[in-house]
Amino acid sequence: MQFRVFFSLSVLLLGICLCFSGCLNVPDAQKTGPTLQTSVPTTVPTSSVPVIETFTPSETPTAISLSSEDINLHFMDVAFGSGTIYLVRLPPSSKRTTISLNAGTAADRQTIEAFAAKFNSLSQSNMLFENPKVGQTGDIRVKFLSPEGMRAVDMDDEMDWLNREFSCDGVICAKIKGYDIYLNSDMTGDQRTHYLLRSLLYTLGFKGDSLQYPDSIFAYPENTVTELSFLDEKAIQVMYGLGMYDGMTVYDVKGVLFFK
Repeated sequence: MQFRVFFSLSVLLLGICLCFSGCLNVPDAQKTGPTLQTSVPTTVPTSSVPVIETFTPSETPTAISLSSEDINLHFMDVAFGSGTIYLVRLPPSSKRTTISLNAGTAADRQTIEAFAAKFNSLSQSNMLFENPKVGQTGDIRVKFLSPEGMRAVDMDDEMDWLNREFSCDGVICAKIKGYDIYLNSDMTGDQRTHYLLRSLLYTLGFKGDSLQYPDSIFAYPENTVTELSFLDEKAIQVMYGLGMYDGMTVYDVKGVLFFK
């Protein structure tokens, strides 16, 4: 009897303990904290992804292939003009050739200086003074005249086949008579620079024109090119190299250029 009472009390005590334990544990198990929701974007923001640009190189123009024959043919074109039967260039000399300028501007002077420096870098047999004189006392004499003064210049003499007149749009732009250069003072800009350079080259022996290369300063018809092209520079090197001399005939020159 005493055992039953003890056993009943033990069972009751165990039940109370279990109930008490359950009351304490259930709230912890059921306790929920703030829910952390992870937002999964459906699209990738474009601002966070660097844009990679694909570089497509532009096409490089194909360089024109020029041969020594092209250089020699260009030289023949610009050295022998209509009616020119032999080479007319400065005789080889250790003395520098002077250029004088009359009635020109500061820009004209700078053009002559730059041309003389370029010529000297290309020539092997003659040199030009790079500082033009003032007046008309140079070996090559450049003078700017009014349109009326240009018309008054007489081009007739015993060597008139070596003289030349350049006209543009019916207006006389330049006259070359021996080593005297007359230029229209009304010209401006590239036209003025072009005919100053073209006239200087004419006195140095380049009596002809180029019908093949429009970028040449010798291009025909009249143009306003103000820079020597690659072929023009080569023509100067040929003319004032060590193989050419004043008075050579076309046959002589061809023998040097094409039959070496």
